[in-house]
Amino acid sequence: MGTGAPHASRLLAALPQRELDEISRHLERVRLDAERPLTHAHGPIRRVYFPESAIVALSVTMADGRTAGVSIVGPEGMVGLGAMIGELGGMDAAVLVPGVAYAMSPERFRSAMRRSEGLRTVLRQYGMAMLVHLAQTVACNRLHSLDQRAARWLTLAHDRIGNSAFPLTQEAFADLLGVSRPAVSTVGARFARAGAAEFRRGTVHVLDTDRLEAASCECLEADREAFAASLAPVADPERGLHLVDRQRRLGVIRPEIRRAR
Repeated sequence: MGTGAPHASRLLAALPQRELDEISRHLERVRLDAERPLTHAHGPIRRVYFPESAIVALSVTMADGRTAGVSIVGPEGMVGLGAMIGELGGMDAAVLVPGVAYAMSPERFRSAMRRSEGLRTVLRQYGMAMLVHLAQTVACNRLHSLDQRAARWLTLAHDRIGNSAFPLTQEAFADLLGVSRPAVSTVGARFARAGAAEFRRGTVHVLDTDRLEAASCECLEADREAFAASLAPVADPERGLHLVDRQRRLGVIRPEIRRAR
């Protein structure tokens, strides 16, 4: 992913061109504002989202109101995966990093799945990657330090955004990690002293990707391998059409951007 370049949904870009064209007719390009809730664990899924430049945090809320991050979703994935089999969200989803996404109703999504073998294949690949990632996260939360976990999540966000600076508050990052804001402030100060990353006025600046990756743990590479495998392009009868060409074509299907409802 090139720094500063607009990013289409990498998950949708893995579809064969004919099936991408078909599903694109039902997608709306929307802007997702920071902290906007998209789904609730026990509420209906009203829309599914395929992020282009936004990052969405998936979390679990406990009975006492505390939250813990479970995963993040960017251009490699989708929000509302539960719409494949039911009506409920399964987890809370809220916008972590504002940006753009493609949206469609769950009814149209399920209809597209029935018609598109490629979409079913892509979603199976993504679902398997998420299972691997979630299992890795459980182990990471149990066995690795806060610094390692923070470095892992910041690097994963950087991988998805592709920019060295992106909006992310310490409060939102603390919720993702399931820790207090002062704890994140302390970790951020250590990262800044090491020249790896720093928080400034609601923005994360990745100063040195190598140092940030070195501060992470083995889970980072496991995550990357799982999602790289999930984005393998489905066989396309239009041979010779490169994945980047499909991303560009996807990026202009709906040039207008609306606020997500």
